[in-house]
Amino acid sequence: MFVLISHPMTEAQKRDAKERFGIEEFVVIDNARWKEIPPTTDTIAPILQDLMDFIAKKCNNGDYLFVQGDFGATYLMVNFAFKHHLIPVYATSKREVTEERDGEEVKTIRIFKHVRFRAYEMII
Repeated sequence: MFVLISHPMTEAQKRDAKERFGIEEFVVIDNARWKEIPPTTDTIAPILQDLMDFIAKKCNNGDYLFVQGDFGATYLMVNFAFKHHLIPVYATSKREVTEERDGEEVKTIRIFKHVRFRAYEMII
């Protein structure tokens, strides 16, 4: 499974990928560029080209690409995955929200718990 996300995979995600898809190896793509997609630029495809070149050289038909992040970048990478016969997936999670009040301040704490992977779908 190629991994292109903005944070390290959780153990629950790794376990699910192994059980659900039979994943034996995780190829974590250098995601420094992925984390820092500039919000001010008009086009991002050139920024992603090195990532696409790396994946294209290393992937085989039917490999999984776990991709989540900037909406536009994710859209491009999902389309790239379909074009290269990869299976793009994303993680679903359950959100638990709690609030703590300290006088006039309210702190919201969000905990995300992995539920499962889901394949991106293509409308034909």
